[in-house]
Amino acid sequence: MDIFFVIADPTRRKMLEMMRAGELPAGAFVAEFRSISQPAISQHLKVLRDAGLVSVRADRQKRFYSIKLDELRAVGNWVEGFHPGPPTKAQPPELVPSEGQAAKAKPKPRPAKQKIDDAPLTLDLFG
Repeated sequence: MDIFFVIADPTRRKMLEMMRAGELPAGAFVAEFRSISQPAISQHLKVLRDAGLVSVRADRQKRFYSIKLDELRAVGNWVEGFHPGPPTKAQPPELVPSEGQAAKAKPKPRPAKQKIDDAPLTLDLFG
């Protein structure tokens, strides 16, 4: 299953955020998402499990879920490949332009036709 499809769902992203602090029982998700049925919560947890993003541990009749950080780091590594800078796992060195090549490739700035907000844009996947 495509990991980006899995984390595209806001409910599943919230579940992953909840597991940042550690292992949680399935009931914690049911309590948090009161507007979602228990079977739907179970289905979301199954999707996360099938994608390899969480692990489940059974203790008698309870199920405890925890995040698999290595799998989630793969997403972060892929996204980092779009940031300028030294090569990452997702960006082989031969694909990174040298400083001379990068300087030649930069277009000359043109004056903006409209005033653009100076606030920096950021991409924060996990916070």
